[in-house]
Amino acid sequence: MSRGLMDRLVDVPLPEDTGRGISVTEIRKGIAADLENLLNTRSEAARLIPETFKECRASSLTFGILDFSSYSLLSPQDRDRIRRSLEQAISLHEARLTRIRVTLEPQRELDRALRFRVDALMVLGSDNEKVQFDAVLQLNSQNYMVR
Repeated sequence: MSRGLMDRLVDVPLPEDTGRGISVTEIRKGIAADLENLLNTRSEAARLIPETFKECRASSLTFGILDFSSYSLLSPQDRDRIRRSLEQAISLHEARLTRIRVTLEPQRELDRALRFRVDALMVLGSDNEKVQFDAVLQLNSQNYMVR
């Protein structure tokens, strides 16, 4: 089972083999934590790297998401840009998930948060399991929370 990017970057050792494997719940919690790290990291590098440098555009140089603070959550075009950007960032930087689909919840009047759901298949060796993560962006703090 592959570890999350943050675990690999800080070289967190794998748990000693106690005869017990890592549970699906533990894997899901790890992915949720890594998604939260990804969503709370801003990266404008993808805009600066020319299209011809595909490897660079798909590297850790672009870890994170674009800054959406200038987007309108009421604009259908901006909401679609946000949704596609989230799907792309998760697909690029979370290898334990496939078939990623982000669904934005309808914007509630006077709500200062962007709520969305991430549906995907979690890769478990030769098996896959459907997973769902709920996420909220608090606009006043620009902070994402993933559950």
